[in-house]
Amino acid sequence: MWTTTRGKLALYEGVTNSSQWNDCLNYLSHRVKEQSFKTWLKPTRGEPGSNGDFKVAVPNQFVADWVKAHFNELIEEALHEVSGRRYSISYVIHKPPEEENQTSLDLAAAGQREPVSAIRPAGNHQHNLNGKYNFESLVVGDFNQFACAAATAVAEAPGMTKYNPLYIYGGTGLGKTHIVQAIGHRILELFPGKRVMYATSEKFTSDFITSISNSSTANFTRVYRDVDVLIIDDIQFFTGKESTQEQFFHTFNTLYHLGKQIVLTSDRSPKEIKGLEERLLSRFSWGLVTDLQAPDLENRTAILYKKLETEGISVPDNVIRFIADCVSTNIRELEGALIRLLAYASLKNEAVDLPLAEKVLSDSFSSRRKEVTIDAIQKKSSECFGIDPDMMRAKKKTSKIALARQVAMYLSRSLTDNSLKMIGEAFGGRDHSTVIHACDLISKKMAVDSSLRQKIDKISADLLY
Repeated sequence: MWTTTRGKLALYEGVTNSSQWNDCLNYLSHRVKEQSFKTWLKPTRGEPGSNGDFKVAVPNQFVADWVKAHFNELIEEALHEVSGRRYSISYVIHKPPEEENQTSLDLAAAGQREPVSAIRPAGNHQHNLNGKYNFESLVVGDFNQFACAAATAVAEAPGMTKYNPLYIYGGTGLGKTHIVQAIGHRILELFPGKRVMYATSEKFTSDFITSISNSSTANFTRVYRDVDVLIIDDIQFFTGKESTQEQFFHTFNTLYHLGKQIVLTSDRSPKEIKGLEERLLSRFSWGLVTDLQAPDLENRTAILYKKLETEGISVPDNVIRFIADCVSTNIRELEGALIRLLAYASLKNEAVDLPLAEKVLSDSFSSRRKEVTIDAIQKKSSECFGIDPDMMRAKKKTSKIALARQVAMYLSRSLTDNSLKMIGEAFGGRDHSTVIHACDLISKKMAVDSSLRQKIDKISADLLY
């Protein structure tokens, strides 16, 4: 089925890989550098058209423009080589399944809203889940272990655990959406008959407003309440929207009392959200409230390796360590840095190595980093360990003060360009050998003490960004 879109390539929903295209891809894989092939050509599909043309389906307009500009002649050559025919290449956008599965409340292709009366209850084909967000692609570590365990329990027995609702909160880019959509996918795998609905708070609000304008709130109610599992992302955006809160309050009550599973995410805990009705906030705490932390260096490295494994791409270990060390804020930025590097390497047809990573990413990292001083490190470390900053320079040696001081020395060595002598002087005139001992000691402790490692990563992130 073709859907025309003015000014862009058409969306094509029926492209399947023909044997000719598989042979063509095999031919191209030997003519194009591995990185470029995996980035631009491997994700494509292809089949002969009805008018002597050959349809090549690509994920989006950007890829279409790039492939046409850089590989069109080579593709024509490959097709002639494997088929003996001369084809005219036409490029189409292949519409991914998750875009096909939007509820009819979304904008129609022609740019008009369908009447809400056309909405069907959410079923397996209207769940709005993104196929890449599943448990298999999720890295589990200290930063998200409890939340993932709770998510797994909910997925295996929706509505039957004490975790109803399951409320997961954490900063931007820490994987909330990935975890809750993984719940939806696992439920559909284990219970094919279950009706799962995923929506952002903004979509819930938009759908509600549309239903009011069409005088069809009954159909809106049916869509969101005739489900077995309701997942609402970014619940904090209900703040200030009284009518939406009222509607969600009744939706929540209906599902909860029917024993249906409710899963919510937010960027903060219920007690920290301002502008939501107290009756809603109290209900959010009926089940389990759990948070996500920023991943430490070890987990950031694992996340990058998992991303590469999923994409079928190989990158040198020192490049992975460089990115993991530089990006300590969230998973989204971490993966974004990797994608930026791979895209640059493909565009420039260069090999991915450490010098290229430093060239491509260092400016981006340095532009976000703050100027770190020893004084700032001492203050932030003192705050984290709950001691007076003056103790950093004092002779006092209780275990708590000594640990805080050693951590501050370690960070001063890692985050500043000061010499060992200058660092020692800043800590009450201590010898450079004392600084070396502190750095070695903290490095060893971080290897076995995950809580200390998380503290140090948190201090570093606060200082750098």
